[in-house]
Amino acid sequence: MNDGVRLRLVILRVLAVSLLVTLGARLWVLQVLDGAHYRRVAEDNRVREVVTPAPRGMILDDQGAALVRNRTSLVISVNRSTTDRQRDGGKAVFEQLSSVIGMSVADIEKKIRFCGPKVPQPCWTGSPYQPVPIAKDATPQQALAIIEHPDRFPGITADLEAVREYPYGPLAAHELGYLAPVSQSQLDQQTAQLKKDGKPSSDGTYHLNSLVGVAGLESVYDTALRGVDGVQALEVDRFGRVSGTASNTAPVAGDNLVLNLDQGVQTAAEQALRATLDKLPGDAKARTASAVVLNVKTGGVVALASLPSYDPSVFVGGISQQDYQSLSDPANGIPLLSRAYQGTGPAGSTFKIVSTATAMGLLGAKPDQKFPCSPTLQIGSQTFHNFEGESAGPITLHQALVISCDVIFDQFAYDEWLRDGGLRNGKGPYQPAAENFVKMAKEMGFGSKSGIDLPGESSGAVVDRAQAQQVWSELKDSYCRRAKNGYPEEKDPATAKRYQQYAAEACVDGYLYNGGAAAQFAIGQGQYLSVSPLQLAVAYASVANGGTVYEPQLAKAIVSSDGTVVKRFAPVVKSKVDVPPDVLGYIREALHGVTTEPGGTGTGVFADWPSNIIPIGGKTGTAEVEGHKDTSWFASFAPVNDPQYVVVVSVPDSGQGAMYAAPVVKSIYQAIFGVGRPAALPGGLPPATLPSVVHDTGAISGPQANGPAGGPRAPPSSGAG
Repeated sequence: MNDGVRLRLVILRVLAVSLLVTLGARLWVLQVLDGAHYRRVAEDNRVREVVTPAPRGMILDDQGAALVRNRTSLVISVNRSTTDRQRDGGKAVFEQLSSVIGMSVADIEKKIRFCGPKVPQPCWTGSPYQPVPIAKDATPQQALAIIEHPDRFPGITADLEAVREYPYGPLAAHELGYLAPVSQSQLDQQTAQLKKDGKPSSDGTYHLNSLVGVAGLESVYDTALRGVDGVQALEVDRFGRVSGTASNTAPVAGDNLVLNLDQGVQTAAEQALRATLDKLPGDAKARTASAVVLNVKTGGVVALASLPSYDPSVFVGGISQQDYQSLSDPANGIPLLSRAYQGTGPAGSTFKIVSTATAMGLLGAKPDQKFPCSPTLQIGSQTFHNFEGESAGPITLHQALVISCDVIFDQFAYDEWLRDGGLRNGKGPYQPAAENFVKMAKEMGFGSKSGIDLPGESSGAVVDRAQAQQVWSELKDSYCRRAKNGYPEEKDPATAKRYQQYAAEACVDGYLYNGGAAAQFAIGQGQYLSVSPLQLAVAYASVANGGTVYEPQLAKAIVSSDGTVVKRFAPVVKSKVDVPPDVLGYIREALHGVTTEPGGTGTGVFADWPSNIIPIGGKTGTAEVEGHKDTSWFASFAPVNDPQYVVVVSVPDSGQGAMYAAPVVKSIYQAIFGVGRPAALPGGLPPATLPSVVHDTGAISGPQANGPAGGPRAPPSSGAG
């Protein structure tokens, strides 16, 4: 054997040994290192899941009335794993079924086809081994026709299914929210996480046909409400035919959510808002209004109303594109948007509690000190007026709040602006600006989210000098472009010209912190301030309770279906207002004077109120809005001697605070305390204990009963407010 042959044999041996080592290593990896993973993959290929959705927990008010519950529905479904194996693919069965449920064969086939990139709705997004529901709320006669003749309807089932129900219609719709099918991105995220954790797909919370909360409390507390779906694992052969059952796990019902919100107070708020809007001229369906009721001692949300509203049941079974567009249309007032915590604007004179606290707590104003309430105040080229040019002469801050004198607060803010360096566009250096009015506003919760347990809250705006510079830097190009091109989309030439002038001024010196705007800030107006009704309610609660800023909370407790308390939600303190207690007491007494003292802007509305029994403190606000009528505000608390509730109402595009918002506030207090009507809250106090939670009447295994589950109060026959 020559050397060449010998070398080739050595090379072949080395290659053979290398291949054997590589193959052995790969087998070790597959069978030992990744063995568990591939066993799970093999199991997944052998097993198909059929999911039984768990009944969702109820959402109950503070006295146990079910605001959201489940009802039972007779659902007729098609099991494709059976019909697909029939000679004609189930065509004959579908013809029989069509005559029973009154649905064409073509429509049945559309509903049971699998969704895909080129397959539009209707189609099935769930598992191919899952029965496909094609008719909900079937009649007992239709169900019996199928159940009693299984030979005529192989693969067709008629079963009871839990369906989400809103017994009070649109009541508190923005807070309750609604359900929608799980998105593909949620499923993909879950799959990736399970793979990362080394867990089987059956451990997932979501399945192909899961419904999840996508708005309101249904979204925030989805994990607690949804429970655990039942999963039946079916063994299939290589042709996909079912050969047996590997396992079967029963569904576990979700927990119930008990709220601080009270159905009676919520109903009163929405009805009072609706009555007010119906009196206003113009398109009623586009009119907006909101109300907030808070427990000042805990931050609990007793009511949170916004009109226009919508009925969440429109989302049950899937909403049409036309209906969704209608709920999102500005011409209809955007019913999906809650003005109570997602809408913002100027607060008008209701904001003067901040300015009074600043003047007395930070600037040294004294309780008995008098300040000139002149008809006007000149700041540069701007002239600021009291309402209708009224003059009251020298008065205290108490009287300034009672009669709502503007120029006193304008003067305080302008003097503070001067001390902070005015425009600060001359030679420096300057000391850091104190910005006391801005500081106090932020302490009371303005300019940031309140922390309410709802998605999509607006933070509003409290603009300081640094933020004004930042905003101008971001918008300068837009200002200058508008200054040149104007506003051709604006139909009114005078308005378009005025807007163009604003843009021209902002293009040149919009970075300067304007003294006039700083003065307007003190009376709840101008470009540096925007607040939500909820933020204003939180601020008034802090004044009423002695300086504690609470995070508003709708949720009070999570209770299991057997009545066990799973979790209680304790009050959450967001911050403390750095104002002396005697100053807060002074403000409370002045606000009491608004509804009781001569000249008080709220005395006309509350003239017949039993102030000696339930004293109310409040403040009117009439906020000017460019291009619209004034926004009517009234912010209040009661009883003054032991504050329990804050009530804030806002009615945009209406008029004076005393004319529109204040009467709504009065109606809400009448409902709370039972003045001239039965009290929604017995004794005018929130329930001291959790309600007794009964089994959901809508659960498939539960008894059938009349009225809402969980409490004695039945919904009105025509829906809520």
